[in-house]
Amino acid sequence: MRRTEDFLRVKQKILPAARVLARVGFFSIGTVYVLIGLWAMLALLRVAKPAADEQRIMHRMTELPLGMAVIAGLGLGMLAYILWLISEVVFDPYRFGNRLRGVSERIGVALSALAYGNIAWAAVNVLLGSGAHGEQKRQRLAGQVMDWPAGRWLVGVAGLAVAIVGLLQVKYVFDGRHWQQIERSRLSRSARVTVDVLAWAGYCARCAILLVLGWFLLHAAWSFDPQDVGDTDSAFDFLGLGGGVLGRVVFSAVAFGTIGYGLFMYVTGVCFKSHAD
Repeated sequence: MRRTEDFLRVKQKILPAARVLARVGFFSIGTVYVLIGLWAMLALLRVAKPAADEQRIMHRMTELPLGMAVIAGLGLGMLAYILWLISEVVFDPYRFGNRLRGVSERIGVALSALAYGNIAWAAVNVLLGSGAHGEQKRQRLAGQVMDWPAGRWLVGVAGLAVAIVGLLQVKYVFDGRHWQQIERSRLSRSARVTVDVLAWAGYCARCAILLVLGWFLLHAAWSFDPQDVGDTDSAFDFLGLGGGVLGRVVFSAVAFGTIGYGLFMYVTGVCFKSHAD
């Protein structure tokens, strides 16, 4: 009983600060995805060099005025959001519960923290002057894993897992769970429709990219060639289908969807709901 009371007191003290961290994180995430989508379109129009990946974009930003400061801000924002996700796992503000489904939900949140941690780590690498892109590091890691006993199987399983996560993006928005963290009462009817459009566009784009990244891993395992592993920028190239009208349409749809996901994150940050109804 005493432990429960102590836990509740800690929860009451930590969650208000964690809510602030979450809002900061949503805006940082939104900015990263908007930049990915915009840069992809600029590359398609041959206005900018290809850089539709978190670390590649941050490398490009170092060439801009105050670019390092912006990168540091994005990295800190990601760290803030990771801390919110940790508090979400520990304190369960959305009341997932401790049954099988609730535990699986909280495990999913923890895995999301790892994914966003990868973006924060990319920011750190750029700030420290690391010359390797995320794609090169993934290829090296895949090569190392393939040297292990059953390493090819591990890479293949990782690819399958990434593809499944991609498909779950569509299920997430289909189930309406994108509203979980948004105060719907603050939005007009037309604004709610807009949010739904942004969510569908964004999560479908994420699904497409994750499916391609999963395919890269599966193909690398099959061919025993770590050079087949790619990053988000490579996924955009793959979705472009080598050019042509259809390739440009698919590429543009995913790029605009990625921008839509970033805008959806902005809306979530503004209308953030940090607890279950």
